[in-house]
Order: sequence, then C-alpha cells, then structure tokens
Amino acid sequence: MQSIGFYCDAGSIEQNAMAQLQQYAQKPYVNAICAFTDIHYCAEKALPVGVAFQTTGYCYPLITGKDIGCGVTYLKISKAFWLKPFDKKAHFQALYLAHQKMTDDGLGGGNHFLSIEEDSEAVYIICHTGTRDRGIALYQQCLQLTWDFSREYGQDVDFVHRDFLTEEFRQYYNATLTFGYDRRKNFCIKTLLFLQKANYIRCDKNAIDKSYLNLNFNNIEEEGSLNGTPYKMEDSIHNHVRFAEQHIMHRKGSTELVKGKTVVIPLSMSRGSLLVQAGSVTTTGTALNSCAHGAGRRLSRFDAMKYWKTVLKEKQRREYKERFSELLNRSGNFPPGYIQEFDFAYKDAADIFTYQPHLKMVTQTTPVVTVKYTEI
Repeated sequence: MQSIGFYCDAGSIEQNAMAQLQQYAQKPYVNAICAFTDIHYCAEKALPVGVAFQTTGYCYPLITGKDIGCGVTYLKISKAFWLKPFDKKAHFQALYLAHQKMTDDGLGGGNHFLSIEEDSEAVYIICHTGTRDRGIALYQQCLQLTWDFSREYGQDVDFVHRDFLTEEFRQYYNATLTFGYDRRKNFCIKTLLFLQKANYIRCDKNAIDKSYLNLNFNNIEEEGSLNGTPYKMEDSIHNHVRFAEQHIMHRKGSTELVKGKTVVIPLSMSRGSLLVQAGSVTTTGTALNSCAHGAGRRLSRFDAMKYWKTVLKEKQRREYKERFSELLNRSGNFPPGYIQEFDFAYKDAADIFTYQPHLKMVTQTTPVVTVKYTEI
C-alpha cells in the first residue's frame, strides 16, 4: 500500500471516507496519493472527494464520476472601473434570468454557482460548473473502455492501460475539459457584459452587442479589454484525468496547481472565496501539484437542513433572510439549495493553510451576490 500524503487532519476524516482512501492506496499501479482538507465520502464511486493520485502505465478513468471537467473560473475587474454597489432589488432577478440564457444547459445543481465577489481592490465574477451532458457522455465512454479492457485483461478491472487509449479518445477527453472551461468563460464574460449594460462598470456601452447572451465567447483572450473595461481571467479544474508523458494524474475534487497561476477555493455562499497560488516547486510537487477545491462540508446536505430547522435560533434565521432577501421565494423562505451552501454547512477556512503549507494567499473575497441554477 502506498503511504498517503495527508494535507488535512487525518483524525477528522469520516470513517467511510478513510476506508475508501485506504482501499485506493492499495490499488495496483498507484504511485502516490494525497488527501486534502475537503476530503469526504462519495457514495457514487469508491474514491472519496478531495483526493489526487498519480499512476504511470495505467489510468482509472471512472474516478471523477459524471462530473468530468468541473472547475472554477474567475474574472477580475479593478475597482477603478466599478461605478456603484450592486443593487440586489433592482438587478438580482434580471441577472438570474439572464444567466439562464448564457449557456444551453445551465450551471447545474449542488454547489455549482455564479457569483459576484469583491476585495478591497477588485471585483470578481466567479463561476463553478462542469461539462454537464458532455461529461456524462464521456463517462459512458470511459465505462465502455474499462469493459473492453477487462475482456482483454481477463478479469473485471476498473483501470485501463495507457496504450489502450487511442489518440482520438485522448483528444476527445481533452476537448471535453476545454468545453467545460468554455462554458465557465461564457458565464463570466456575459456577466461582465450584463454589469456593463446595467451601468455598474465604466465602459463604452455603445460597443455592447445587444444580443450578447446569444453570442459565443469561447475564443476571447484570458486577459484584455472588453468594451473599454480591462479584465483578467483564470481557470482551474478539479475533476479530471491529466495525461502527461511520464505519468497520469487523477484528481477528484482536488484543484490543479500550476506555478504562477491563481486558483479559486470557494468557502461558502455566505463567506466568499480564497484565491491562492502554489508556493515552492518542491512542496507543491510533493502534494501532486494539487490542493483542496473548497472549504469542505462540515454538514451533509440533509444535516444542513436539519441544522437550519432545529439548531439555529429564529433570530439567526432572520439574519440570513435579511442578508440574502433576494433569494427568498414567494413564501418568504429559502429554497433548500441555498440553505445547504451557507457557512454553517462548511468547515473553517483556517485548515486550508494549516494543512496545505504549499499554498500562498493571494486574497480573500466577500460575496456580493450569488446565483444558483438548480435547487436540491
């Protein structure tokens, strides 16, 4: 069994997640495996969420489940171009309706979101979503691959030799990852355009195409100026298999770190996000160039609802309703999908740096407004 690199408090890992992790550490061909602060049990597959591992000759294409290519993109705008605070009463509903037209298949459910956040210097548009139906189709193809390889191998296995993977398959896999990034990019760019049209950002309004929600911004540069507003965009993926010449990296709920690149670690809908970078090459490499993809759930979705109803006092629930009044339904209540993303459902952010010393802080944002597409 490979020794496990714990970038978390190993003693706090739930028993069923630890059993899954230890089982995977005994898998054939696993050279190195790491667990991060947001590790938790996954009922769908045998590997917990919040893990990265490396192989050489074989890969495990099913580890991400159907959420292949899920990641987070941020778009940064200097506050020098920000004209006024976001007016939730005036524009939340308009933003909610607009985001439904930004892509063909929406954000998805669970913890996927589109948000506007800020620090003292900048405003950030942040999108967390995946590849939707395209990822599901790729997962089915990966499942067929393991069946086909198992027949040649002579027994049922959940791995595939890298030579069994055709160049066409690798290109299709990588194209699916790109598809996920393009979706996040379109959400971010179109939200920027929405804010420009609503007079929140200094720009040339006459240059905005009125049909911008129907346009495709796949080819727009990651850094530049749009209608007179300078911006910078960066993306990270936390559910994928990455094929390199010397090894194959597997990430399930662990964010890929690239030197000099900033990635987003969302904390919760009511706490905002951390923006971080990799520290030294050596320590980051030992952590398999990976880190947590979120603060990590302290309460399951079921337990979060129970906590809301039975633990929080009426005064505390009222404070949430006052702070996020734009999210209330016609009955004056939050849909469950929002309650499950509030801060009490997530771990303390301090663990992220305590147990992942290979990370360096860039900034921490506070939330301005958040949109979720599918309620749970």
